[in-house]
Amino acid sequence: MENNLKEKTIFVIGINSELAQIVSNILKKKNWKIYATTRQINALDDNIHEFHLDVQNELDFIHLKDKIKNLSFDCIINFSGIAISDAVECLDELELKKQLDVNLFGLLRIIKYFSKNLKPNGRLINISSMAQYGIFPFLAPYSLSKASADILLNNFSLESNIKTVSIRPGAVATKFWEKSIELNEKNFNNHKDEKFKKEKEFLIQNANNNVLHAKNPINVAQKIAQIIELKNPKKVYNIGLDAKIAKLSRFLPLGFVDFLVRFIFNKRINK
Repeated sequence: MENNLKEKTIFVIGINSELAQIVSNILKKKNWKIYATTRQINALDDNIHEFHLDVQNELDFIHLKDKIKNLSFDCIINFSGIAISDAVECLDELELKKQLDVNLFGLLRIIKYFSKNLKPNGRLINISSMAQYGIFPFLAPYSLSKASADILLNNFSLESNIKTVSIRPGAVATKFWEKSIELNEKNFNNHKDEKFKKEKEFLIQNANNNVLHAKNPINVAQKIAQIIELKNPKKVYNIGLDAKIAKLSRFLPLGFVDFLVRFIFNKRINK
């Protein structure tokens, strides 16, 4: 009986994320009971209760809400997300809508359909990104979605008095970057005048480098697991030196930040 009283439950949205899987493995060892969603049920672990959910499909939320109506969670954490990259002047509206549908409206649906399953002292955590500071060229769709989601999350907390946390990692060495290259390749191929040829080549190279050399996902996952278990977590966590540097842009004149970013970006693409 004592073990049952101490048992905590977490609802992981997007368990197929590498970070989500590592975090779940850490929490399992600490006797957390794990429920999770995925677009494709893979039976990753017998100790994880998986449900089907596509965050772009509101009908999935309606069906799942009924299935979990008798469950309560100490924490709901959202790992789902995509990153669309393109020059603003070339950005397809449908691509922007896709970006917002996953990263922003997906979070909204999580709040609407699952927040009532949180225990009285439960918290809702969203995996954001340092991109939300909005200072990364050709990442406007992704940056916009993350910044908007952070505003949505904080306003939900103000209105409901439910604890929320935004975790903003820097670059992490996961397959997220490989998927992003595949997702965005057609966007840059649409630039028939090759105006952004150098930029495209640099972004692909940088994404490939991140797969190999960015922050170790195990270290990031350990930090996320620590945040989940905190009694009184902060509202925002920036993980990684690059994320902390990006945060500094908030305290400097925007003109100076833009000059610095443009100088560094141009220097890197013209190596």
